[in-house]
Amino acid sequence: MMPLNRWLEFALDDLDSAEIMMREGKYNNVCYFSHQAAEKGLKGFLENNRVNPPRIHDLVELLKLCKNLIEGFEQFLPQARTLNQFYIPTRYPVAPPGAAPEGMPSRPLAEKALNYAKEIVEYCRVNLI
Repeated sequence: MMPLNRWLEFALDDLDSAEIMMREGKYNNVCYFSHQAAEKGLKGFLENNRVNPPRIHDLVELLKLCKNLIEGFEQFLPQARTLNQFYIPTRYPVAPPGAAPEGMPSRPLAEKALNYAKEIVEYCRVNLI
């Protein structure tokens, strides 16, 4: 198996951080780190396929780029849309009201975000070429 690239290493670190935040009940941070893990996983996949990852945070757009290389990425569009909602509202208290539909994330939403990120990162990891 090919060694992980730096993007994937950072994605795994972000998943670890999300797990720690889950244990501490910091659900907004779980969601943020989950988004970051998915973003870095996707960028790692792109880089491994000789595509320079764009400097964006939109997981749907990153998935579209990955889908150009492997059709299977399309299955993660619903997860990417869910994770996208967490990028700004979980980091800044002045985010526009309603930016996250339920306000600050609950434990169930944080668990969903973490599971989605794990699915995306793992798919990126096993599809490295």
